[in-house]
Amino acid sequence: MGMPPPPLPSRRGAATPASSASKQPVPSPSPSPSSKAPFVKLDTRVFIVGAGVGTGSIQNLTIRAANILKSADVVIYDDLGVDSDETLALCGVNCEKIYVGKRGGRAEKNTSQAEINKLLVELSASGKYKHVVRLKGGDPTIFGRLGNEIEALKRAKVKYEIVPGVSSLVASAAAVGMPLTETMRGGKHFACISGHDAKTNPDAFRDLADVDTVVVFMGGKNIASVVDALLMNATTNSEQAATNSRSSKNKRTKSTPCAVVRDVDGVKEKRWLGTLGDIVEKTEGERLSPCILIVGEIVKSATLHERNVYL
Repeated sequence: MGMPPPPLPSRRGAATPASSASKQPVPSPSPSPSSKAPFVKLDTRVFIVGAGVGTGSIQNLTIRAANILKSADVVIYDDLGVDSDETLALCGVNCEKIYVGKRGGRAEKNTSQAEINKLLVELSASGKYKHVVRLKGGDPTIFGRLGNEIEALKRAKVKYEIVPGVSSLVASAAAVGMPLTETMRGGKHFACISGHDAKTNPDAFRDLADVDTVVVFMGGKNIASVVDALLMNATTNSEQAATNSRSSKNKRTKSTPCAVVRDVDGVKEKRWLGTLGDIVEKTEGERLSPCILIVGEIVKSATLHERNVYL
């Protein structure tokens, strides 16, 4: 037998055998000039986190919230009180921190909600950050302007998660040793309302006439107006208001028990128990903000027991 012929020398530009061609990575096609790039990087996520309550420590911050702060690349935070530094110390050394707080009576210029919405979207779209954290006091789902911010994120197709926090709603009830619901004491249901409505929209209080327990947020600066609204004493020129008053039996009178808790779990915490007939007098001269007012027969179970909030 003759020897096999020697292999032919390879030629530049010759086709690669199929067996080896299958091992080569296939390049992705270049996007056409008209195609749009994603508005936000796919791995970018916004965490809207509740920081809990208490201006003396971070004791009411949840473990999950603490872990998210540790992973944050940038934090947009509200006025958290005197514990802001302690809370933000949980962030990494390279984490950017942007203050956007709103608080009446402060010297700093308040950041508008529109500016906050825009900032959240811009930071998410920048491609610089994987974890963007929006840090709010208490729980973000209760009077936290959450709806404005998630709508802006939805429009921009930004992924987001809501991380609950300890709300002043439940913390205040705990501070005076009472439940918020209790069928045996006339507490089958409760409703929350903003104290600002006492002046701007008193009819909102009339809508709660049949609710067993009413919890008022942000009512410290105008507690007298809140009490009037709860008693349906607000004077208007509307005939409809008189009709509403006659057609709805109000559960609340001047003898209805109530509780006020200021700065719950904080260094300036103070609690008052009284009735709608005397709570304004009992709190006269006090700086109440921030506070919670709880009104209803269920408050009869409340006590001003001694508390150790740091244990």
